[in-house]
Amino acid sequence: MIKVKLFTLVTLFTAIGLVVSFNSRSIQAEPVQQSAAAPIKVLMITGGGWHDYERQSVILKETIESRLNAVVDVRWTSTQEHPVKQVDTKIPHVFTTDFSKGYDVVLHNHCHVGFQDDAVINGVIDNHIQNKVGVILTHGAFHSFKTSPDEAWDRICGCNSIRHVQHCPLEITIMDKDHPVTRALGVDGWQTSQGELYTTELNEGTRNLAEGTTLKGPKKTDSCVFTHVLKEGNRVMGITLGHHNSTMEQEEYRQLIVHSVLWVAGKYDDNGALTSGYLVDAQSAPVPDSGQDEGTPEGF
Repeated sequence: MIKVKLFTLVTLFTAIGLVVSFNSRSIQAEPVQQSAAAPIKVLMITGGGWHDYERQSVILKETIESRLNAVVDVRWTSTQEHPVKQVDTKIPHVFTTDFSKGYDVVLHNHCHVGFQDDAVINGVIDNHIQNKVGVILTHGAFHSFKTSPDEAWDRICGCNSIRHVQHCPLEITIMDKDHPVTRALGVDGWQTSQGELYTTELNEGTRNLAEGTTLKGPKKTDSCVFTHVLKEGNRVMGITLGHHNSTMEQEEYRQLIVHSVLWVAGKYDDNGALTSGYLVDAQSAPVPDSGQDEGTPEGF
């Protein structure tokens, strides 16, 4: 009798083990749900004259990747295979390719003033439209291609800008606190220790978000942060600040870049609600000081 009971217990435990083992294998076979959102893919196009683009490319890339669920690829306007100077009358090679394909955002931080073919420039703009990317332009990008007869580049810039005023500190004042980007900044304004204010004439439909005022020398005030939406739906953010590395290293500027990426990538909806899974750390440590700033007095 004892042997029969023992056999029965062994059989019962074996059966239970088989069920548990089967269920474990069944659970492990189920697909794993991805909890993280796909990163925002950013292409930074940089290079040219009058600015420290080597350092600025590092500042901008570190700013975006440290604070956002995003990856930044950097492409240079001048390479060993395709050299181009800032005043050359040829188009940088990157713009002859399908450069924005596969990206969510294109960040322009470059300065090339010699190229003047409006048809080609319109083709560069159309590449953004065809690939449905968001666009950010900073500082020297507004003076790129500025001497073309029809000023075609203004279509994507959202303004016309062909000159700047003296180098001096700037007072930045937020003019529109209702936009998702300026609302996220949560400040009335800030000051830069150095600066180069661009003269800007906003296009019809461009929304003025912030203005800069010179703090030394002749007083001048101009829009320095603005946005517009192309008729095809691409969101565009314009930031004319950024001649000096010290400006890009400021917390307010870094936050401006981060939330601009989110907005042009469509992660803020029309009501200003932010899609979860993208803003990683809005208060991460600042980029280490760059040391000597290499912006030049005659800079664009």
